[in-house]
Amino acid sequence: MLCRGELGRGSRRFALLAALWASAAAPAAFADENLLGYTIGAETLPAGRSEAYFWLTDYGGKRRGSYSAQQFRAEYEYGVTNSLSASLYLNGYRHSYDCGSVGCAGPLSEPEITGSRHGTQFSGVSVELKKMLLSPYKDDLGVALYGELTYDTVDAITGDRGTGYEVETKLILQKPYLDGQLQWLTNLELEVESWRPDAGGGTEVSIAPRLRTGLAYRFAPNWFIGAEGWIDAELRRPAGQSWTFDHWDVFAGPSIHYGGKSWWATLTWAQQLRGSNEAEDNRAGLHLADHSRREIRLKVGYNF
Repeated sequence: MLCRGELGRGSRRFALLAALWASAAAPAAFADENLLGYTIGAETLPAGRSEAYFWLTDYGGKRRGSYSAQQFRAEYEYGVTNSLSASLYLNGYRHSYDCGSVGCAGPLSEPEITGSRHGTQFSGVSVELKKMLLSPYKDDLGVALYGELTYDTVDAITGDRGTGYEVETKLILQKPYLDGQLQWLTNLELEVESWRPDAGGGTEVSIAPRLRTGLAYRFAPNWFIGAEGWIDAELRRPAGQSWTFDHWDVFAGPSIHYGGKSWWATLTWAQQLRGSNEAEDNRAGLHLADHSRREIRLKVGYNF
């Protein structure tokens, strides 16, 4: 028979073990932690908090030849208020391709991405604002608005030099289920971009609407597995010409996410499933001029 002191010590030991188990089982998630590689959530950083990101996106697989490209982004984000965050990005690219005169994309009669290039270039800067209107946990459905302005000096596909500006806007929706164990994320996006090559030829303008959606499920403490996909289209106005429909495409793939006490990482694979074939009068197939067969993205964030 246990005395009262032994009972008290046993109760305290049980309470301590329960607390340790609860802390281990709880998600080590931060506000604005990226559970997926491309589709973002509605939360913002708390006021006065900071986060540093590093992005690496690898693009591989064109219609012909040997093509590889990587985009690098270094981001600093600051919580202006509990519902407004601001970010600054430094952007760069590495291109490694040998496409020859036949080009890595497009019809043989009008090849795209010709020649060869091997090198890394700093591209430009981006600034971003994100405003949370509704919290996914306090209001059940998270809603946020996002705006990003980019100044670019490198063509993302070819690596050619020029001057470009891009405005990207997003409506962000986030719905938690199962007490936050399952997250459904959706982004409605619109990009407007201009590009003027240094080699001449005037300024080209494009408009690209996009729908992204995905699910992330916490299958173990600190670990999420997910899947996401998107569909986009692009309208383009070449220099001195009228607006034309350029292409559409669909991507989807899995992701894995880890969130520690002060840092997190997300790895995503996205495969092009369908698109308008630029080499065959935009009949359904794959679009491999502006996009690649697959993308791999790694994002690492550190909170401080």
